[in-house]
Amino acid sequence: MDAPPASRTLASPAVAAALLDAAGARPNRSMGQNFLVDANILRIISQAAELLPFDTVIEVGSGLGALTQALVNTVGRVYALEADSRLVRILEHELGWATNLILVEADAARFDYATLWDGEPPDDVKMVSNLPYQIAATLVVDCLKRYPWIREYTVMVQREVANRLASGPGSREYSAASVRVQVRASVSKVIRVSRNSFYPRPKVDSALLHIVRSERSTWRGSDSGTEAFFDRVVSAAFGQRRKKLSNALSSDVGPGVSADAVREALRTLGKNSEIRAEDLSPDEFVNLASLLEERLEPGISSPVVE
Repeated sequence: MDAPPASRTLASPAVAAALLDAAGARPNRSMGQNFLVDANILRIISQAAELLPFDTVIEVGSGLGALTQALVNTVGRVYALEADSRLVRILEHELGWATNLILVEADAARFDYATLWDGEPPDDVKMVSNLPYQIAATLVVDCLKRYPWIREYTVMVQREVANRLASGPGSREYSAASVRVQVRASVSKVIRVSRNSFYPRPKVDSALLHIVRSERSTWRGSDSGTEAFFDRVVSAAFGQRRKKLSNALSSDVGPGVSADAVREALRTLGKNSEIRAEDLSPDEFVNLASLLEERLEPGISSPVVE
């Protein structure tokens, strides 16, 4: 894992500019290419992730390699995904010495992370990433749903996204994404990160999140349909968040789930039958979905939410 003597520190605006210039490349804002260049923030990320020499880490959006460099110098194995072939060539040139680095040229939003290894994944895989803004929330939710072996996430996201994922019931930022993440994991905000820590500087600030998958089983049923129905209920509830839950869910969840059925389910949970989506906790959404799924008309399967 030792870098050769000539290896240069990549966490620098000047180095980032030089790498791009040498490659004849310009940052692609549509791909969220704002590269982390703050060495102090890299140290905070490593501390928050509690990185150990035997850890296996997935990094999404390696960019120009500042975080990748820190990871390969610290952990046992790094799987680094980067969609831009120009940046992959830079990473190969700058970090090709790292025998514990596996570079994967792939679109992280469409990639099947289970293909990173043959057979069973290593124990307690971590994701440590400066996530592209436009896919951050969707990617975290999707990975929590699909890959139980990713136990922790230490990820940089847009500050507004961090607020949504970490907010609780009653908050203005509380959303479907909040519920979907928090029902599967605990979420904590580590630090707000200035836009000045990136090159080029984005128009918004970021925040570092630490997300730890819950050990307990949340779902009342054992089949995937129950989880899919839960996601359908959450989407319908927040898709019309100004409406009372009884109205929002009766129009979108499925045949057999009427406004009266929703109100009855809420009363069973000890909740006011006139409440809105923002008033239910993630666990209360699970309980509500379980009660409503029993109301689906016979022969109607739980709708699947992509």
